[in-house]
Amino acid sequence: MRKLTAALLSAVLLSAILLTACAMPLKISDEEALAVLQDLVPKSHAINVIFFGEGLPAVEEGYEEEHTDTAYFPVREDCGYDSIRAIREAAERIYSSRYLEGVYVTAFQGLSSESSDGMVDLSYSARYREIGGKLMVNVAAPSVAIRGELQVLTAEVGKKTPDYVVVSSSVTENGKTFTVEFFLTRENGVWLLDGPTY
Repeated sequence: MRKLTAALLSAVLLSAILLTACAMPLKISDEEALAVLQDLVPKSHAINVIFFGEGLPAVEEGYEEEHTDTAYFPVREDCGYDSIRAIREAAERIYSSRYLEGVYVTAFQGLSSESSDGMVDLSYSARYREIGGKLMVNVAAPSVAIRGELQVLTAEVGKKTPDYVVVSSSVTENGKTFTVEFFLTRENGVWLLDGPTY
């Protein structure tokens, strides 16, 4: 009976230690955060353009009118992306899977929805689709004005949680210096941005 009690007590203590270790905040120094951000933030600009800004350039063959609805055209071959997979691979080198989960809905799936009173259609089409083996872009997809490419000058790690850290950074854009908070997380041993930079 004593051996069983000792074994159970050991198992409970081991479980408590493992649970505590799993809930430890992520650790990163200011210097390491600066190096990570100086690498990822400038690269994030191109990904932000793809998802939120102008999007990938399209071959709009003979279509001169303004697009007011869904209008898919082939992506130009010289843009560096030939599939949704290629876009995802580029994005996943910069951003966390948690952040990209929501971005991918807009980018690759679209959404059907309406307002709670049923009066307003809130649906939108995916920004990118593959049709007939070709990557297509919806040139009518809404875009937002995004920042230019940011250069990170400083990094000061603030809040640390088991899922992410918040880093306050001094950045420059077109000669202007200001402060931005970035979220970083660690996936498979690699630091990634865990929030938008646009």
